[in-house]
Amino acid sequence: MKTRLLIITVITIGVFFVTIAFTFQSQPLSYANPIFDSCYDDDECTIDRLYELSKNNSTQTVLLTIDELVDLYVDADFYCHPAAHHLGEFLFGYVNRDLKAVSGLSDYRCASGIMHGLVENTIQVENMLDGKSIESIDIKEPCKIVNDALGDNAKKECIHGMGHSLVKIYNYNTTQALKRCSEFDDWREVYMCNGGLFMQNVGEYAENREGDFTKSDMYYPCNQINGTENNEAATLCYRYQANYFLIETNYDLQNTFLLCNGIEDQRYIPVCYKGVAAHLTKDNFNDLDKTELMCISTPEKYQEQCIIGVIESLTRFVSEEKAHEFCQRLDGNLQEKCQTRMKSLLDSRFE
Repeated sequence: MKTRLLIITVITIGVFFVTIAFTFQSQPLSYANPIFDSCYDDDECTIDRLYELSKNNSTQTVLLTIDELVDLYVDADFYCHPAAHHLGEFLFGYVNRDLKAVSGLSDYRCASGIMHGLVENTIQVENMLDGKSIESIDIKEPCKIVNDALGDNAKKECIHGMGHSLVKIYNYNTTQALKRCSEFDDWREVYMCNGGLFMQNVGEYAENREGDFTKSDMYYPCNQINGTENNEAATLCYRYQANYFLIETNYDLQNTFLLCNGIEDQRYIPVCYKGVAAHLTKDNFNDLDKTELMCISTPEKYQEQCIIGVIESLTRFVSEEKAHEFCQRLDGNLQEKCQTRMKSLLDSRFE
């Protein structure tokens, strides 16, 4: 379903910081359950209901409703990151682009979906509403604001969201978006930005069969950014290209593996296997038997990559409980690798 760019101006924003202090203390009425029951994972329905809610209810009510909606998403049986993304996009307009105002909602739930959505449209909004040229827009300042409010880990998630924004505003020209990502301060920040842009690129293909791809070359655009200085960018590209392979093979695992094996620069073959596991886990996160069978079906030399891909998806997009349960199914070295990666992901979360 195509996401609409929705910008809502709140006239009373000047008193926002007065009300935010008691948002979760005064316990206004939440409308989360009725919205969830009627819309479930339908993004357009949810945003329409929130828009109607915002016209006649207080800021406290709207924010509490969104907060509880995210909790409902976490406990539901669908992959909640995109839904939280759209809530973040709505919030960006609702608080009149004031990222500090919603710092309390910008946590790790649904793989930091709210945070990613908050910054996903920042560039488009400045370009369309403020008349700024794309090249003149400061892509670093919004995430500095987030860093001041929530810390360094939150800033990294913000930068990831900025990668989504960049590739959209450049009309899915990954080359141009990569150049802008390189403006961030160090390789870790550039890496987070690149991850966002490649995630958005493959998401656009999955949803609308668009994005920066070409039928004549299954490995484009990743094979255009190979090279020592761009190892991180190419790594991320192939990790998300795995989802493109799955779509093009109609999710046939063995044919997808053949495409992974066909990557010319063999450094990126394990990355592709990891990407396959990560993407399929999101589709089957309630069926750990099926997920375990997927890794058993993976060639032995790439089984560790499969385990890492699975645990990254379960930890970030599902729950600690599911992640722990999966690791416990494994033996020996694979279980140790699984638990180590899970712990590192949990340690990096921001509250």
